[in-house]
Amino acid sequence: MRTAQSIGGRLTLWAAALLLLAWHEVSLVMMIALSLVMIVPQQRHLLLSVAAAGTVAEMALESAGWHWQNHAVQLGVLLLAGIGGLYVAFLMAKHFQQWPAFARRFPILTLHAAIWLAILLSTLPMLGVLIMVPFLTWRLSYMLALGRRGKMADSRFRDHLFYLVPVYGGSLTPYGKGLDFLSRNEAVNPECFARSQLAGIKLLLLALLWIFVLEFMDASLFGNSTNHFAGWPRDWTVGLPRLAERLQSGVFPAWYQGWALVYLELILTTLRVAITGHVIVGCLRLLGFNVFRNTYKPLLSESIVEFWNRYYYYFKELLVEFFFYPTYLKYFKTRPRLRMFMATMAAAGLGNMLYHFFRDIHIIMELGIWGALKAFQVYVFYGVLLGTAIGLSQLRNQNRKQSTHWFRTYITAPVTVLGFYCISHIFGLPYPGYGLDVYFQFLMNMINVGVE
Repeated sequence: MRTAQSIGGRLTLWAAALLLLAWHEVSLVMMIALSLVMIVPQQRHLLLSVAAAGTVAEMALESAGWHWQNHAVQLGVLLLAGIGGLYVAFLMAKHFQQWPAFARRFPILTLHAAIWLAILLSTLPMLGVLIMVPFLTWRLSYMLALGRRGKMADSRFRDHLFYLVPVYGGSLTPYGKGLDFLSRNEAVNPECFARSQLAGIKLLLLALLWIFVLEFMDASLFGNSTNHFAGWPRDWTVGLPRLAERLQSGVFPAWYQGWALVYLELILTTLRVAITGHVIVGCLRLLGFNVFRNTYKPLLSESIVEFWNRYYYYFKELLVEFFFYPTYLKYFKTRPRLRMFMATMAAAGLGNMLYHFFRDIHIIMELGIWGALKAFQVYVFYGVLLGTAIGLSQLRNQNRKQSTHWFRTYITAPVTVLGFYCISHIFGLPYPGYGLDVYFQFLMNMINVGVE
């Protein structure tokens, strides 16, 4: 560890980090921010907040398809409006106790109602940029939750801007959650910083390995010729069809091939989630926030709820924070098992559905609210199925003795758990053009039951 803290060690870490970030096509703004943070780590929040302004500009350019030389004025206006809007949100969270009584009681509901109003207004051409608002939804929710707990009094705007508009990347799910979680895992001395950066390098290397595994499977099983294995011999390719193609065509494969397709689809999806999470968390660790991995060995899970915890940690944490705890703390206090089940349903079921409905804002903009709800019927079924299964698994785990036999630990339990997720994953695939009947026909075909 002392070697990593020396000048030579830090230069080696910096060079290795930039090389890996370039391979993963991380933004130039992130690379510059990392370089500056390594020089002046005590100004981490300030530097990342300045980088956030660059990220806002980058997002505006990409969404509008602009070249900054031709739209400097518009870009400046958007940048000021975006940062100004976030500052107003910061002030509102900081003065949470001055909100009206209803808003203080239901702060997240109030926030989401305001965001939905913004989305409805974004149908106007002059306000089309508001389509970027969903990216901020859950980040603002974390900041608001901090204000509700009275922990905003001593914080500054720059302490929040860097995770509201993260230079380290992300999706609608805030990797690293909010300021509270990030601060608890922030490096406070050179040794912690070096340890965090080494962990970040490790994750970026692991992401690189999983990319090659994913692309090898893509080329050898499905004949994909657009990745690093473009030269893979056609004669050595299994030539399996894509699950989406079979669902769309209505011509389903043999039952054994159907099982192979859904198992492979789950494995490939898990690899994609792991790669994305490893890169983002790797960037966070390089910057000095030694936070948990997003994905950690989900394919070895012994129960449905354990897979859920391991598969997409920060999404699960979001649902726990904003749906599980509010339900658990308010309802069914005299019936502990029902209380646990309903809180789990609120998170893995209702929260999961709302998150994904809100995520697909482009479908809402295209089809309208009712059209989008109709297209979302399959995912509603998936949410109910998943929430019920996780809730029952959680109740079952409370009274189950931990098995130490290797055959159950490494064979029967993972195969059973993956079998459930393979079946449920069919309904969770993002193909809004298909009805429930198509998915059930495919499922019946998998268990060798003909459906006309």
